Amino acid sequence: MKAKIIAGIGIVVLVAALAFSMKPKPFDEQFESKMNDMDSYILSGDMEITKGEDVKTYALEVGYQKDEKDLFKVSLVDKELNQEQVILRNDGGVFVVTPSLNQVFKFEGDWPLNSPKPYLLQSIAEIVKSDKAEITKKDDGYLVSSKVTYPNNKNFNQEESMFDKDANLKWIQIYNSDHAVQLKIVFNKCTYDSKMKKDYFKTPEALDSKTSTNGISEEDLPLYPVQVFDADLQKVSKMNTGAQMKHVLEYAGEKNFTVVESMRKAVPETQTVLMPGEMVDSLDVVGFYDGNHMSVIHNGVEYSVYSEELGPEEMMQVINSMQVAVMK
Repeated sequence: MKAKIIAGIGIVVLVAALAFSMKPKPFDEQFESKMNDMDSYILSGDMEITKGEDVKTYALEVGYQKDEKDLFKVSLVDKELNQEQVILRNDGGVFVVTPSLNQVFKFEGDWPLNSPKPYLLQSIAEIVKSDKAEITKKDDGYLVSSKVTYPNNKNFNQEESMFDKDANLKWIQIYNSDHAVQLKIVFNKCTYDSKMKKDYFKTPEALDSKTSTNGISEEDLPLYPVQVFDADLQKVSKMNTGAQMKHVLEYAGEKNFTVVESMRKAVPETQTVLMPGEMVDSLDVVGFYDGNHMSVIHNGVEYSVYSEELGPEEMMQVINSMQVAVMK
């Protein structure tokens, strides 16, 4: 009788152990395990960025491959202007490829892991495993919601990410403090351990000059920033350097700064330009910062901000605010 009782208890314990072992992992553990086992991925889809009353739409592709020095590629195509920009990290360094200018900008740095990026699985993984994350099981997968901080996008406050039951990323939405959508990415492709072409991360030696439309012309300049950190516009002037007209805006206040704007045209032959300082990227805008100066080329316009008081994040805010205000 005792033997039967012991055997019965053993069966119950075995069944319980099997049931526990077959219980699905919590989603955060499931996703962390998938990331640890992953050697590569490709994400592609459509990205919408809200800037004031404007909404910019891009075709987005993100590629990653584990290596001695991890390889990354981010391609953005402005659907309205038909302009592409590619950021690469490979064994040769970090490169910003700009076909509309027929130029490749090379610089040193730890991009893209030097700051969180909404479209990187590495950044999303940090959100999923954070204490701030709230994970809700849905009929078709898992919704992850969390407070977020993006240094170069101060208006990003709350992020939601949707995954299917196999932890494949479906969409991302980021809201401001008023819960208005500031960024939306819908992925039509999410391939983990994807096979890459041999030259996928290679820096191009020659660029195909692509037909594109600039949303801004010389007649539109100068553009005036909305974000001025309580400084007042003191002077507007022009400098004709022969090759191009430069528009100069001088602001004074607690934080003084000067903005210089000029149109940029494509060079006849592909150039690789070595850039000093560090790269600062804000989704669809890439800046080069060297201590008291940031330069950005966007939609055919070069914006330069000079200041001893503004930091790189503040300079990027000034430049980003150019995109929503043309005040004459």
